[in-house]
Amino acid sequence: MGEPRIAAFARLANGTAGPQRIIYGTRSKLVRYSHGVTYDPVHDELFATEPQTSAILVFKGGADGEAAPIRVIQGGKTQLHTPWQLALDLKHNEIFAVDFVTGGKGGVLAFARDANGNVPPLRVISGPKTGLIRPAGVAVDSDRNLLVVTTMTRLSQRVREHGGLFIFNRTDNGDVAPRGIIGGPRTGIYSAWQVATYKGLIFANISNVVWKPTYDLGGYACEPGVTRPSPWVWQHPPGFVGVWRETDHGDVPPEGIIGGGDSSLYGPVGLVIDPRDGEVIVTDQDNQIYSFLVPQVFAMGHGGNAGK
Repeated sequence: MGEPRIAAFARLANGTAGPQRIIYGTRSKLVRYSHGVTYDPVHDELFATEPQTSAILVFKGGADGEAAPIRVIQGGKTQLHTPWQLALDLKHNEIFAVDFVTGGKGGVLAFARDANGNVPPLRVISGPKTGLIRPAGVAVDSDRNLLVVTTMTRLSQRVREHGGLFIFNRTDNGDVAPRGIIGGPRTGIYSAWQVATYKGLIFANISNVVWKPTYDLGGYACEPGVTRPSPWVWQHPPGFVGVWRETDHGDVPPEGIIGGGDSSLYGPVGLVIDPRDGEVIVTDQDNQIYSFLVPQVFAMGHGGNAGK
């Protein structure tokens, strides 16, 4: 395994192009991996989750080399355990983090954008009514006051749920039911990872990797009867990027799909959308970054039907 790092590439980088900057080293507090990196263009800051240390790290936007974070959200009061994707809401000056374990089966935590130290979240969405189990992705639509949360499949001796897309009100708090759920055979969703929103559209990475962990959600107790094959078990077709609407509910097929053999997508996990340049940028479990030029998909926003 290579040294933990955050690498910055030129937007038009291609092939074997090297990174322009790398954040790494002990001072950075980066440990093993980060499942959520997001950039704040207004305040020129970079946010990264650290599942192994139950933390959110914040760096200067131009950080390079062995740079220390300028803020760290970490500690018992934060309720962070295994944070994954982050979503910035610059309109309301908040940051959202999904966590695998918060509340027992996972949840969504909202913090002030400039939070620092061992601080409690402003709000927490978690509990049986939410339907959330192992949430991996979160996106905020600050104009429509909505949150979109993705969940992953978990196959074990006790649980056999498929993943889905869960839509909440932005200000929801506590054990609240979602206002909408997108899931079922016609959606093609078995396991969903990172997600983004744009003009009423939902872009979601549907990785369809089925994870059969030896350990429980907390990472401590071994589950009874679980054998020890590779924890990553393919049970379904390769993944894709799916496009839905925030008003969708139930077993609804995506309106748009980026996938198939020509796409080279295998198990898409990281996701960034660039509406200005008409690009969808995806990181894949084959350790590559793919950029797709799909301006027709963004034209579907606000009720458009381009690309249908």
